[in-house]
Amino acid sequence: VSAGDLAIENEIRALVQKEHPELSIIGEEYGETISDSNVKLIIDPIDGTKNFIRGLPIFGSLFAIEEDGDIVAGMVSAPALKDRWWASKGNGAFYNGSSIHVSAIDSLGEANGLYGSLFGSEACSTPEPVIQLLQDTYRQRGFGDFYPHMLVAMGCGEYAIDFKLNIWDIAPLKIIVEEAGGQCTDTRGLPTITSGNIVSSNQHLHATVLQYISGCE
Repeated sequence: VSAGDLAIENEIRALVQKEHPELSIIGEEYGETISDSNVKLIIDPIDGTKNFIRGLPIFGSLFAIEEDGDIVAGMVSAPALKDRWWASKGNGAFYNGSSIHVSAIDSLGEANGLYGSLFGSEACSTPEPVIQLLQDTYRQRGFGDFYPHMLVAMGCGEYAIDFKLNIWDIAPLKIIVEEAGGQCTDTRGLPTITSGNIVSSNQHLHATVLQYISGCE
């Protein structure tokens, strides 16, 4: 955790308390604040903290709105990249003001496969199925956190996978990918944000990806 994580979440919470005190909040750094509302703001002040600390520009703040247990809006703001993605339920997904959509590629042999860590604390406990999936994919690029899933939403890659995540890591990515026409589940194919892993795809290749890594955690 950096000082930046704490300062950003403090600033967000202060703003919410001033502008929308009725909202419940769950954040990575300060836990859950419950109000009487059925609407909750989910915050990750810096997704990619280690990138931020090392000066790598792929980091951002993640936000999602949950209403009655359903994610209805999400946003990823990446200031170093000067990029922002957002979506709301039924209204499509957007990148810097332009509508985005997933690709139509339906063959693993033509696909760009995106992933986070292959080894270490942020990787699947059994990396062999993931490695086999990547070997059978046309091109592979590894950079975790929000970025590969946004590339899927933009049609730049056909699938992205990540492990050892929390709900604030997953919630905004899921709705952005889905509103861009894609699919987002855990490795068992369940449409949940609580399993700790995420598979996003252009929908055409989702079942194929799951055949390789179903149950990987």
